[in-house]
Amino acid sequence: MNKNKRLFAILSLAFIAIILFMVLRPTTNSEEGICAQASKQLEAPSKVRFIDYSSKLVFCESESGIMPVLTEKEFTKIRKAFHELDFQEFKEEKVERGLISWQVDKAPKEKFSMISGFANDEVKSIIINSEDGVQPNRFFIRDNLWFWYFTFDEEKVNMPVEVTAFDEEGNIISEEEE
Repeated sequence: MNKNKRLFAILSLAFIAIILFMVLRPTTNSEEGICAQASKQLEAPSKVRFIDYSSKLVFCESESGIMPVLTEKEFTKIRKAFHELDFQEFKEEKVERGLISWQVDKAPKEKFSMISGFANDEVKSIIINSEDGVQPNRFFIRDNLWFWYFTFDEEKVNMPVEVTAFDEEGNIISEEEE
């Protein structure tokens, strides 16, 4: 019985040590470090908003917008910080652009390109017609605002970019070309 008490005490102490280590360890992980590096380019603090592990993208959010950041596979170094998409600019251009906006980015000396943009809640699905009808990834930001993106493992993006947006019933609510 004495051996059982010792074993229980040792296991309890090990469990407590593991819990303390998890709670007290630094909260900065490699993805947050990427956003800290991107904050210097944004000239504003940013935080991790979304991570796409398959594309090696970290999406950093600041007060003004979202900046996609391409990293290497360990998520410790920035390979390319893409142009930040501005929240205010999207709101102001809504009259001109409609329910969605986008930009095309090519990484110099990298075989990686991206089409990305914002959409409001009315847009339930987007098709990039100029890229053989692919449907981009998307994630929710806040209050009627979504970020959507599609990545390419090459430098060539078919121009002009042609995008169709659909509502929840599958009706076309926007067809645009840029």
